[in-house]
Parts: sequence; structure tokens; C-alpha cells
Amino acid sequence: MKPRISSVFLIAVLALGNVVSIMAGGRLETTDLTGNIPSPIAGHTLARVIGMQWDSRSIPVQYSMNTSLDPVPNPLGAAFLSVADAQAAMQDSFDQWNNIPTSYIDMQITKSTAKTSLAGFDFINEITFRTSAGFGAIASAPSVTLIRDVTLVDGDDIDGDGDSDVSNAISVVTDVDSDGDLEFPAGFYKAGTILDNDVQFNTKVSNGFRFTIGAANMDTVTRSVDINTVATHEFGHSHGLAHSMDNQSSLGNGDGATMFPFIDTGDPQAEFEQAILAQDDIAWSSYVYPEGSAASGPAALQPGDVAFDQAFGLITGELRHGPLNQPLAGGSVYAVDAKSTKSYTVASGYSGTTFLSRSAAGGLFFLPNVADGVTNGNYVIPVPTGIYFVGIEAVDGAPAAPGNISFTCQIGGAYGQQNFVEEFWNKASNTNGLRTFGERQAVQVIAGNPVPKVNFRTANSISVNNFGARTNIGFINVVPGFMYAMRIPGSQVAAITPGQDIGIQGVSFDTTVVDSSVPVHFAQAMLTTGVVNPDNSVTINLAKPLQVTSNFLSQESDFGTLYFPQPHLLGKKVRGAIGTGEIENLFLVLQVPTNSPFPGVSGQPPLIGLSNQAPLLGASYISTNGGATWALQPGFNFRFSLVMSAPVP
Repeated sequence: MKPRISSVFLIAVLALGNVVSIMAGGRLETTDLTGNIPSPIAGHTLARVIGMQWDSRSIPVQYSMNTSLDPVPNPLGAAFLSVADAQAAMQDSFDQWNNIPTSYIDMQITKSTAKTSLAGFDFINEITFRTSAGFGAIASAPSVTLIRDVTLVDGDDIDGDGDSDVSNAISVVTDVDSDGDLEFPAGFYKAGTILDNDVQFNTKVSNGFRFTIGAANMDTVTRSVDINTVATHEFGHSHGLAHSMDNQSSLGNGDGATMFPFIDTGDPQAEFEQAILAQDDIAWSSYVYPEGSAASGPAALQPGDVAFDQAFGLITGELRHGPLNQPLAGGSVYAVDAKSTKSYTVASGYSGTTFLSRSAAGGLFFLPNVADGVTNGNYVIPVPTGIYFVGIEAVDGAPAAPGNISFTCQIGGAYGQQNFVEEFWNKASNTNGLRTFGERQAVQVIAGNPVPKVNFRTANSISVNNFGARTNIGFINVVPGFMYAMRIPGSQVAAITPGQDIGIQGVSFDTTVVDSSVPVHFAQAMLTTGVVNPDNSVTINLAKPLQVTSNFLSQESDFGTLYFPQPHLLGKKVRGAIGTGEIENLFLVLQVPTNSPFPGVSGQPPLIGLSNQAPLLGASYISTNGGATWALQPGFNFRFSLVMSAPVP
């Protein structure tokens, strides 16, 4: 099981004074109570969900390194890492972000502190190996933000420690009184401004981690992890970036964005790659802190900088839930390089302008009506100049859950909106009619120029899911060419929306890998036909499949779909053949690579999702001899799905 790199975002309860549209993206979120707008829930205030970021007067962001645990504790044995070495490694991780030419973010370790207390809201941006007893993550980077627009005045004591946190004698954040904490310049600040950020690394004996430095020290011990990998991820949160859904960047690369919320600590290659920023990470840091967006100050161009609007363009549009006829909150929208032969995912974002309800005690609640909680389904994806295919995916727990991402994704989940299937944008993607999910229409982006809106309306998808929740994955140590198959009775397909045209859009396979650095490749995937023999064995027609592809790229801890080119013709053909008795059963077939050994440090094949939840249908089979014979696997339902569509009512 992959340990989770988690981020805790704290909301500063500051009564510091309407509502505008904002496009959700790859940003950590807080709420804005400016204007004290009454909520539809009596006694509550409407809380607009917004992104958080540092004010330009806080740049460079100054951090203090906690040296009170030196050497760094090692829960697996004797301490071996000095704080000085850890600090140097962490500054290298800061510099991964600082050196982006199109982003003006600048984070520096400028001081040290020997505090023996835990980090907290004290206007000291602290990096520490001290964590609370119940802390279970590898690391976290909690921020305190303003939740209202406010004018700070000289002498304000915001954290209540008796010391002024605001000075009119400075124009940038400075420790003006040399007492160890930082003061903010007097002036106006927007809601969402970060006031304090702390980064905590878990080294507790009970459930902590040993932090190593450098590729030579990476290993397969799951409680041992590269500090640069973890720090680079957490420092993304430190300057306001949310988790990304990108965990597999292309056909040839199983690694994804640094900001993906999980890390495979048993795979050194995955650790190494996740420490290096992906294009998705670079795009969002640049979007939030765009170089060249001001004539002076941190955003002004300096030697080596590149203006954001000279390098990036924006793909924008709206995502709506077709069957519900609602703007959709928290759907993942992603851009794939159309010129790449390896289907390289460049960047992604999340849809929706959203609201929560805040009680007088500070609790946040979902609003009872979608119209109050979701204003629109707008999204934005910052991408370099290029040509892209644009796709959508639900944030439904595979590969990450709404709670791993943002308030906006959780809002969409609470309203039942995260229940659509993946598809690419084409001319029919904003209609209620039948369309081809896998058809892709390219979108050209030229930096600094507007791009026509890329709007989606999710389709009325019908998935035959003869399985329960994933309870297991399998199978390891199988022979090359090992095959899986799941049977779907023709009668089940015939009973779906009888009398209506349907499209058989594709087949989806729940898949994963042992080593996250390895892309999820299978030798072939297919939809075919077959029969159950009198002795209850099956004969599957591999010679003349209905649809088949070789070198199938699936997805890690998610459903990967083999899309079909003419789904409506295929639907008509299959339903007709079922009606005449020509087709008795459909079979969804997946074959692991035929080459040996399998790639990755573990040497294991790609795996599939299994469910042992009742009812067990006796419709899942394996073959070790290329499909000549098949053995029933009665203890599991394979998590394979037939994806169909019909017109939205």
C-alpha cells in the first residue's frame, strides 16, 4: 500500500470585509467570507471557495529550519542524517520551484529555530521534524490564510501572542523587530492570502519514516523515503498548489506529477521521478505566480525569466453534468499533447465555482441546493503553445478521492456529480445526443491568444459493472501472456434500454501496478464473444474479436478504457446478434505482456482489481496457455466494465 503524502489546510478564523466568478484549477482552497453574505442555512454565512497564495509582498517567502532534533530521528534504527544536510536538500527542493522561468515564486530558508514545541500559527514559517502523537502522514504543509478581504494596520496582533504582526515601517514582509517572527507591511490584503505555512516531516518511532538523500540511498524499504521527493511535493502545497490527478504521464512513463497525492516508497525510480517537476506542476506554479505580470516587484521580469503569457495559453470552458443538467463541480479536465506518440498528459485542472456554508462556530457545511453550492462548471488549464486533446475524468476515488484534492471536488461528490465516465472532447461533447467517447478533436493553443471555449456536457453513460468494491488486486508471479476474461450474458445487454439505440463505447479495466514508475501496459485488450459449454467450461473467440488493440495502456489504480471507433454501429450489431441468438455472451479480455522479465524493481506484471463482495457471479476466468483453455476463478469478480451510452433524456 502506498503511503500518502497529505496536506492539511487550516482556515484562519480571522474576522477581518461580492461574490465573483473564479475558475477552479490545481490550487489549494480556502474560503472567502467577505461581505458577510447570508447563507441559505439560517445563522450561517455564505463562504465562497477560493484559491490561496502568498501576497507579492511576502516574496521571497522566508522559512526557519527547526534544529532542535539533530541528527534527524530515524524510526528504523540509528540516526544518520544531520539537520544541516537535510536543510541543504530542502533548499534544493525549494529551488525546483524557484527556478521555474515562468513563475515568480521564491522560497528560501533564511533562519533557524531551536523550538521544542510543535509548529503552529506564529508568523514563523517553520520546517520541522517535530510532529504530534497522532500524526500519521509522511509529511504535511498546513497554511493559515485570510478568510476576508482586510486592511491590516500598524500594531495589529493577529495571532494573539501580544506582539505586533503588522508594521507601517516596511514595504515587504520582514522581521522588523528582530524577535524571530515575521511582520507584514500595513495595507490591503485579499482573502486567500497565506499568512503562515509550516512543513512537518514525520520521524516518530511508531509510524514515522526514515528520510534519505540522493538516488544512491533510495531503497525498497517502504518506511524509507527520499527527502527531496517529499519536500518538493510539500513545498508545492506551501505556495498554494493542490493535488494533481496525474499519476501516469504517458505510454512510456509511469510517473506523473510531483503533486500527485501518493508516493510509492517501495519503488526508488518512482521516488526519483516524483522529485522532478512535471509540466502540470510547472504550469500551475506559473499560473498562480505569473512572471511578467507586473512592472515592478517579484513579478517583474528579471534576467532569465520568461513572461507567462509568452509561453502559456489557457484552455477554458465549462463542464456540465448532462443527465442532471447541472454545472459540475470538481471534475478533472486534462490536456494531452496531440503530437506526442506516447499520449503525454501536459496539465489538468478542476471545474466549478463553488460555495460552502459557514456556521458562527466556524464549521463548514455543504449547501442543501446545487444551485446555491455550484455557480458554474468553469475550468482553466494552463498549457504551453501546442496542439492538445482535452479529456474529462471524475474524481471518484480512482486514482484519488475528492477529499484528496479540494473543497470543490468534495462539493461535486456531495451532490452526486462524480459519476460520469471518461471521454475526450469532440464536436458532439456539448450535446445530449449519441456521441463517440473516444473520438478526439484537437485544440490549438498559441501563447497569449484566446482559445475557443472547450465545453463538455457529460453523457448518459451506462456501465455494466458486475462487481463490488475493489477488495484485492492480482495476480502476481504469473507467466508472460497470462490472460483474464470476464463474461457478460447477452441477455443482460439486451435488457438495457430496450427499444433505444445504444452505443457500445468501450471496455474499462480496473488495473494497477506493483511499481508506480512502470506504465500499466498490457499485451492486448479486447471485446469478443463466446459460449459456456455443457461442462461449464468456456470457449472464447479470440480469433475474431469484435474489437481489439495491442499494447494497451491502462491506468494505475483506476479504470483504463479501450474506446471503440464506431460505438453506435457496434451497439446495433451486437444487440441484433443477441436477438437472433448468434451472440450468447460477451467477454472482456485482458492479457499481460508476453515478454519476460516484467519491468520494474519488483519484476511483477500489471495487475487487475478484484472484488470478493457478494454476489460472486462465477463469470471470471484465467488462462495460462494463450486462451486455449480457461479456468474459472469463483472467489472473485474481475472489475471489468462494458461502457455504453444512450441519449440523455
